[in-house]
Amino acid sequence: MENEEGGLNVWHVPGDETTGKFGTVGIELKKGPRAYKAAYLARYGDPITGEIKKQELRFRTYNSSPWGRGYDFDDAASSWYCENGEILRLTAFLNEHFTEPGSYRIVKDGSLVGGILSILEAAGVDAAELGRALAEHGDVGAVVSGLASTPAGLAATEAAVIAQRRQVVAHLKQLAETPGTNETKMQASIGENYWLFGGKYTGVASRRDMTYLDQHDIPLICSDGSFHIVELKGPHIPRLVRRHRNHWIVGNEVHEAVGQAQNYLRALDEQGLNLQATYENELGVRYDMRRAKATVLIGHPDHVNAPRVNRKSIEQTIRTYNSHLTRVDVLTYADLLESAERALTFEEGIAEDRLSVEDPDLTEDPNLFDFEEHPPF
Repeated sequence: MENEEGGLNVWHVPGDETTGKFGTVGIELKKGPRAYKAAYLARYGDPITGEIKKQELRFRTYNSSPWGRGYDFDDAASSWYCENGEILRLTAFLNEHFTEPGSYRIVKDGSLVGGILSILEAAGVDAAELGRALAEHGDVGAVVSGLASTPAGLAATEAAVIAQRRQVVAHLKQLAETPGTNETKMQASIGENYWLFGGKYTGVASRRDMTYLDQHDIPLICSDGSFHIVELKGPHIPRLVRRHRNHWIVGNEVHEAVGQAQNYLRALDEQGLNLQATYENELGVRYDMRRAKATVLIGHPDHVNAPRVNRKSIEQTIRTYNSHLTRVDVLTYADLLESAERALTFEEGIAEDRLSVEDPDLTEDPNLFDFEEHPPF
């Protein structure tokens, strides 16, 4: 692309997603009689999920050709580059964010600390002064703990966490409702967000290959130390339910996924005692593998391709199917994410009640915690 006023050239070099390179954007910085300067921004990541894991900004200078025409693009006279966080620092410097000398700490957008800073800024607190205090403090976690030590501070912290989680749910809903989204993309987006599945879980196991021959999509850890295996399938399952004679029944893909989950549970039953001792003796981790449970997360009502079927019929069919299962249940993405939204609404109400009890005047300003207008992330 060429800018007619200044002759500025910008170009795009397609990448090879099979190798993890998404492509490169180049821009002409100088085109002089003796030298040509250009900058190149390349992105690398996961070709399956599309997640960008590395960015590289490279600057090159090319001397004019010894033959008097053009430039020697085969041999750069000078070159240097920066990547990831280094690019952020350079950008902040060029945008004059560092107006005073001193020590600075970069707060990641979307982090808990970043959310708290945004909330305090909306409340009239000087975020710059607080930012400098964070930079000078040796332990940011201690600062966050201090902010959350009062009811008002705790309510603000909880509001930031809830806002972040709402963004996670909204992103997952968009993916689940998009035709063609596969289980790989859903698994990458769910990540370590175990809270989506309810309050009785405390985390995700560090290993997915808990038993021989098997690899579990999401091995949840319950509050009592036991396992709950989540087997993920894609949300786009047109034959989630189908008509059989005069009734609806679940489709073959549901049967296969449930059979897969049942095999996982059988393996945990058979190998559990030996594996428990191995993990505790070798890794110092205590797991309770006795009588684990499983959930098959599959399908979305929006993608069901069946005549005269509605959401209620789909839910009744799956509920009937679940009533005859033991230790395994089937759940759609719609049910999971709607349940997570209800839980967040409940938690949000508790945070607001706590804030109003501490200082009723804070709730008089409707824009104080208006996350749509002042998003904390």
